[in-house]
Amino acid sequence: MGVHHGGDTVQNNLHSSPVDVVNIALTVSAPDVDVVNIRSCEKVNDVVDDTRTRLVDSALRLLREEGLDAVTLRAVGDQTGLSRMAPYRHFADKTALLAALALRVVTDLSAHVAGAVLERDGRVERMRAFYTGYVEYAMEHPEEYRLVFASDFLIGDHPELEAAIDEVMAALGMEVTCDQAASKAGMMALLSTAHGLAQLAAAGHLSHKGISHTDVIDVLVTP
Repeated sequence: MGVHHGGDTVQNNLHSSPVDVVNIALTVSAPDVDVVNIRSCEKVNDVVDDTRTRLVDSALRLLREEGLDAVTLRAVGDQTGLSRMAPYRHFADKTALLAALALRVVTDLSAHVAGAVLERDGRVERMRAFYTGYVEYAMEHPEEYRLVFASDFLIGDHPELEAAIDEVMAALGMEVTCDQAASKAGMMALLSTAHGLAQLAAAGHLSHKGISHTDVIDVLVTP
């Protein structure tokens, strides 16, 4: 394969084999080497991101099918069809894996709740949709919900997860209260109430008393 200097030649050879890419980098001018290196790094990053996503997907399947205790780095590697050591290249330990999984669950939970809220008009109906969507998600996905509030995630240890939760809560706060200036304390009050109600419903305390979570929500949102 003949190699010529210039950006056009580099562009034409970006899909070459790894060996060819190295040969190009050794023979082209310095600016062209930079282009090849950037493209090569992008491809490597894409592979890393794809593998990480597959690992989190597998962790979510294990969580749903076998429960939180079944989610280990080795089990996730087996589930993904990779070597048992592959997950260790992407997650420092089991807690790091669970934090990434919790981030996925928070995203799913927020999408579920936001979808319900945005279908309603007015503060009262949006609050009703928020409580209903939140509690129903917790009851339908008990293992995911348990994970997000697991004691593994100590305050300050997982800033990425905390930031995602804060962002979700802020966005939901504006949608639920119809107030652009919704306070953190106000949203935390909504979240605390929804969380407590979800816990009571999941544990069977409400049904034992002959009431449903919707009965409680009616009381909560009635002016």
